[in-house]
Amino acid sequence: MDPLVLTLSLGVLAGIVLFFVLYRFTRLRAYQTSLTVLVFTLLVFIPIAVVFWPGADVFAIHLAFYVITPYGLGIIMNQIEAQKGRGEKAGRLRVHWAPAAIIGFFIVIATVNGILVTVAHQGMPSHLVGRLLPEPRSGAEQVTSFFPGTAVHISHKNQALAQEYMQQAQVQAQRGWQVHQGWLEAPRMDRANTFQVQVTDRDGDPVTRARVVGEFLRPSDERMDQVFEMREVGPGLYQTQLRFPAPGRWDLLLQVYRGEDLHEQRGVTSVREG
Repeated sequence: MDPLVLTLSLGVLAGIVLFFVLYRFTRLRAYQTSLTVLVFTLLVFIPIAVVFWPGADVFAIHLAFYVITPYGLGIIMNQIEAQKGRGEKAGRLRVHWAPAAIIGFFIVIATVNGILVTVAHQGMPSHLVGRLLPEPRSGAEQVTSFFPGTAVHISHKNQALAQEYMQQAQVQAQRGWQVHQGWLEAPRMDRANTFQVQVTDRDGDPVTRARVVGEFLRPSDERMDQVFEMREVGPGLYQTQLRFPAPGRWDLLLQVYRGEDLHEQRGVTSVREG
């Protein structure tokens, strides 16, 4: 089951159970019970969401459903109390159109947003992709309908991290290391491709005994990302072999460590079909 659906279902179910337990075993009336459940839910949910931040969109969807649940139950039970107070028999429940419209509006908004978030991260069901999406123009046999690509890697960047990155770039430029990367042969899909990096200092001397790591990022599908660590095959010369599952563009993030020194470099490569 999708994590979004699971957490929403468990949270709403817990709110319903808590509402009826308080309403049954305390002297609280409907709206008092509704307010108590709402306050308790917010006191529990918000700290957890802050610690394990799921993103603003997921947070808003959960918050909407968790607020709607006690609010809607409060309206329904208040109407039942009013009917009993007037001595009416239990029959068709009559709810004023205004609160019903508010509840319906938030349910529709939260449901649509939940579907969009789920499709963005998990993709459409396979039997719907061919019906709702147009035929691929490039002759591809598989079509993905989600986008958890390289944007995911920068979604949590903030101003402090950006400032730290700029400071690191200044230190890196002053150090003067030269990093040249490339392939021994043009990289192809589903083949062992040798990737090579040469590191020298500002005087042209090789930077030896460094730790060279990196990641090739697939812009359209982060599940294909290739993480690697290179071995030194000569003074300042590092190699590794990579096998790419798909052709096309791959973004590179390369990091060279030696002691406390760090050199970070980015690049783009193109992988051909096998």
